[in-house]
Parts: sequence; structure tokens; C-alpha cells
Amino acid sequence: MALQSIYLLLSLIAYASSRPQPSVLSSPQFPGVATFNNYASQGNTVCGPKTPSNPLYYGAAAGDISPNISGGLCAGRIDASLCVAGQQSPAGDYAGPACPRANCGVCYQVTNLGPYGSGAPATAAVGARSVVVQIIDSCPSTSAWNFCKTDVPSDERCGSAGTNSLDIDLGAYRALTGGAWDNSPNLDILIQAVAC
Repeated sequence: MALQSIYLLLSLIAYASSRPQPSVLSSPQFPGVATFNNYASQGNTVCGPKTPSNPLYYGAAAGDISPNISGGLCAGRIDASLCVAGQQSPAGDYAGPACPRANCGVCYQVTNLGPYGSGAPATAAVGARSVVVQIIDSCPSTSAWNFCKTDVPSDERCGSAGTNSLDIDLGAYRALTGGAWDNSPNLDILIQAVAC
């Protein structure tokens, strides 16, 4: 009986190890830019909840014109007349565009490559810090909260069609850098789809 149990156990181990296992290495990595946001203070999100379904993940918004991670284009258009002169923001009653929910719940592993614009390498160094983010919102290029920030480069405000933009909850900054966020620089990152 004991020999049969051992044989069965070894057979199960062999079967399990022969099956393809999900791996972050099986999905492509994309370069991108991470900006940071306090979702707890935000009025609403496209997906509803302001926190991810797994407490070990961080909430994030994907840029709607990101080439590799967009969940679809948000409504609206860029209209500079919505911007309050000298304030880099829209008028107080601005509601923002409607966005598709296609990306809601999608997870990505985000790896810190270094401060934005520092000439970080295109691949992560050994021991680079990573977190998993879950999409809870969209970062629309047609939102006046983004396009009115004319003093911020377009790839740091979800306004560049050539940049994969993730606006990540502030809590992830310490996990990615080891330091507290205090108007700290945004980050160059690698983004890779993972199972949630």
C-alpha cells in the first residue's frame, strides 16, 4: 500500500511538472512611465472600486492611448478652453470623459528601472524592485486633468501615444524605490502582463 502511494505521488509530481506553468516570462515586457496618484482621495474610478481585489496588489490606471496596455480610447477631445489660466487644471465642475471598462481587473508586474529620464537601461538590473498592479481606472489623454498640465511632458501625463503609461497608487512608490513619495520623480518602468 505504501509503495502504491509513493508511486501515485511521484506520478502526480511528474504530471504537474510536465504541464506548462503560467509565468510572467511568457508574456512580453514593455517599457513605460509610472506616475503616482492617491486613489483614496479620488472621487471615483472607471472600474468602480478604488482598491484592487487582492490586498497585496496596488491600484493603477492605464493610459488610454498607451500602445501596448490600453483598454480602449476614452471619449472626449482635447479642448484648451476647459483649462483655468495659470492653474494647470480644469474648472471645478469638470467631470472628465467616459472610458471603456475593458482593462478593469487586468494585472501587470511593474519593475522599476530608475527615475524618469535618467537614461535607465531598457532591461531591469538583478534585484530590481517590482510590484503587481491591478487596473482600477483609466488615464485618459482627453481628460482636462491631464492635458491642462502643459508644464508636464506628455509622456508623464498619459498624453503620448508612444508611451505605455501607468498611473499607480502612491503606496507602490515605497515598494518600487525603497523611499517615500514626496513629489518624487516619476519612474521609468518595465510592464508585463501577469495573472491576477
